[in-house]
Amino acid sequence: MNLRPVALTLSALGLAGALTSSTAPTAPTAPPAPTAPTAPAALTAPTSPVPAAALSGLSAPDAVTTATSQPRVLGAAYRFSTVLDSRPVRWNPCVAIHWRFRSVGGPRGGQAVARAAVARVAQVTGTTWVFDGTTTAVPSTALLPRTMDAHRPVVIGWTDSAHSDLLRSRPSTVLGVTRTAWFGVDTGTRQVAAIQGAVVALNAADHLPLTGRVSWKAVLLHELGHVMGLDHAGTSRQLMYPVLPADLTDLQAGDLTGLSRLGRSAGCVVMPRLG
Repeated sequence: MNLRPVALTLSALGLAGALTSSTAPTAPTAPPAPTAPTAPAALTAPTSPVPAAALSGLSAPDAVTTATSQPRVLGAAYRFSTVLDSRPVRWNPCVAIHWRFRSVGGPRGGQAVARAAVARVAQVTGTTWVFDGTTTAVPSTALLPRTMDAHRPVVIGWTDSAHSDLLRSRPSTVLGVTRTAWFGVDTGTRQVAAIQGAVVALNAADHLPLTGRVSWKAVLLHELGHVMGLDHAGTSRQLMYPVLPADLTDLQAGDLTGLSRLGRSAGCVVMPRLG
């Protein structure tokens, strides 16, 4: 059986404090058909509009969430950022997710709130998160893995538009942006992929309370939903709605259902061997 790597994909999703719009993710670009039964080689594809110098694959457009008050909207309770063969692309929940935190530029107590948000998402998804300590590295596209066998921790932390490409050219109302990268393999009969990296940039220019309504805790829970593979929800009754609901402080029913489908209860992600 000839295996073909599925294009690496970079997805960017975010959270903001002003009115925004989200664009539906682009459909996966099929990798070129092999000309001979040679061992598969990793696929690459252009990454427009989301980053990745010399990498290839699919890319989901940036989605910005805002804190602007809006009327209640009803729609899909949860959505996945990327779907292949009718299955959402997610982390392998049977392997620990390592992460690091950057507190530079953020409020005192930010690390404790971030750890609480991670613990909440870990509990909902049944995944194991390992804290590798603090870092001074700026959350940016440069920190994402570039190959299928690369392993890098998720980096979460504060920065600004002058230092991170994730916030560059965005209005000051943007509270945060998450970008993920996944890799996969096309067996000829099915496509298997897994998220293998993510970065979360929190906008240091914004001043929110650590907890409560429209807080950094709510922002972190929202962004971690993106890290796990959720897109924006279509209803304002969910924390994953693109306009950060002012009356919600925790994940809601749709958020929880979506995260559950991305977690341990969905089973391990077993990647076919290449070559």
